[in-house]
Parts: sequence; structure tokens; C-alpha cells
Amino acid sequence: MIPFEHLSELQFVCEGAREMCEGVQVYIHLPALKLPDGCNLKEVEALLCVSPHSGYPTRLFLAQPAGRGANPSTHCILGRTWHTWSWNNVPNTLRPVEILVEHLRGLRA
Repeated sequence: MIPFEHLSELQFVCEGAREMCEGVQVYIHLPALKLPDGCNLKEVEALLCVSPHSGYPTRLFLAQPAGRGANPSTHCILGRTWHTWSWNNVPNTLRPVEILVEHLRGLRA
């Protein structure tokens, strides 16, 4: 479970942020995440996974491809297709808002 204060921090970045689960995986749903300049989208629905997923310590999944990021891939989560890219070594020891910031750096590269 995501602590209330950590979820509150994310709600400053993306209004409506809430926890969602699928099996043992915990995600934070970000209904309208603003993306960095240079992406083909300004805003997108996203899922932040703050625990290990598919060989990465944390992951950020987008409802649509951002047009940036290396080695794009898709995953079926919560019955939908989500897009992500290869951006590793973002530790799950950080607060969720810090994890999000680090993953967004991967879209600036």
C-alpha cells in the first residue's frame, strides 16, 4: 500500500493520482501526466509501478507511446496495453514522486 503522504505528493504533480492493484503488483494511476518537451504528447494517462516489474526495479507505463525513450515495449496491465521504454536503475527506495521524476528523465534523453 502506498502511504497517504506519498500519494498526496503525486497528486500535486498529477491530479487524481490513485493506487491500483493487479495481483501482487501495486501501481499508481496518473490520469493526466504532463510529459517533458520533445515528446509527441503533452499529456497522457500513465501507471507508475513502484515495485519490480519485468526485470526493472520500477517502471512507468503510458497509455500511448511518447515518441521518445529507447527500446520501446508494450505490456498488458489491468486489461489494457501500456507502453514503456528501457530506463533502468530507478530504485524503489525513493518516494514515488522521485521515482516518477527519474523515469520522466528517460523521455528527455
